[in-house]
Amino acid sequence: MENLFQMLANAADGAFVVNKNQIIVYWNQSAQKILGYPPNKAIGRPCYEILRGCNDKGQAICRYNCRVAAAVFAGNPVNDYDLVTCTRSDQTRWINISILAISGNPDYSSPLIVHLFRDATQSKQNEQIVHQMFHNTDQSTDVDSPGPSSLAEIPSLTKREREVLTLLRQGLTTAEISESLSISPATVRNHIQSILHNLQAHSRLEAVVYALEHRLIS
Repeated sequence: MENLFQMLANAADGAFVVNKNQIIVYWNQSAQKILGYPPNKAIGRPCYEILRGCNDKGQAICRYNCRVAAAVFAGNPVNDYDLVTCTRSDQTRWINISILAISGNPDYSSPLIVHLFRDATQSKQNEQIVHQMFHNTDQSTDVDSPGPSSLAEIPSLTKREREVLTLLRQGLTTAEISESLSISPATVRNHIQSILHNLQAHSRLEAVVYALEHRLIS
């Protein structure tokens, strides 16, 4: 197993390994570079607490007894997949993950799951922009298609809240938003709390996903 960890240590991709209880037993330097957690802050913790990953609809992917872990332990292949996560400093990141199961190790009673991941934020944002462009084109050419079911159901945000959301989408921290907009960190946090309340979101990540989905920001 040490040989595996040594190989992962030199990988350009972020890499972490979990046991049957989804506890992280290895975390490489590339993972720290992408997500901000040093090994001593990640190893020994459940992977779903570190990643907090969601799909593009804000639905949790990373959780206890996740479908990916269940499939791997059942011996089923798992294709690579994208999820949106947060760094240690609460910056939003899209990552693409590949899975590899390692069995037959005398130090562990069950297979280990190796997660290899890379930052996919830029490619995902480009994909969303292209999707929105085609969506807008379809709407403009289809004169008989109805609009949203009810525009009144989509929450309204102030101009400043939209600015804050846009910067959150770009992955900026509270301090960086404060500097960018020339407002205090406390004011930024107040705007974020108002955004979460208005969008009925439980996290910054969920708020960004909702805002993109409903074109509150671009």
